[in-house]
Amino acid sequence: MRIVIEDVPDHLGAEIALGVVELVARHTPLAYGGDGISVLVQCDWTPERAAHLLRDLPLRAIGVVRHVVEGSGWADVDTLRGANGDGLWKGFNTTLASAVARGARRGLWPAGIRVPLTPTTHPDGDRRIRGYAMPCEAVAVFARALESTESATARSDVR
Repeated sequence: MRIVIEDVPDHLGAEIALGVVELVARHTPLAYGGDGISVLVQCDWTPERAAHLLRDLPLRAIGVVRHVVEGSGWADVDTLRGANGDGLWKGFNTTLASAVARGARRGLWPAGIRVPLTPTTHPDGDRRIRGYAMPCEAVAVFARALESTESATARSDVR
């Protein structure tokens, strides 16, 4: 049997998924020989939301997002720094957080939405950023958004 639950508020998605798994576990013996169940929680970011975010970011920040998407959800600082050391990533955390907050104030996405990229630091604890990571489910969403915003930019450049 397949059950689909749609239009769940973003802030309740994980809680509802956990509740479904717990409910099924109470009624299905653990020794059951089937494949078990799977619960799919979709990304908070949709291609439309991601496109809105990209349109609100400066070109340098879009470059960071592009590198992370092209790296299948990861880009290290050396990649972001580039050959001439321009430092695409400098100030990126603040820029991205501000754009996400603006979108929430405009009602483009829920106020509790997660920032789509997170910095990772060196394990030695010196707080230097190693790179940026994006959840795998968000990579495809942002890849589509990058394509749509690039094609829209190309169309507006032709005029």
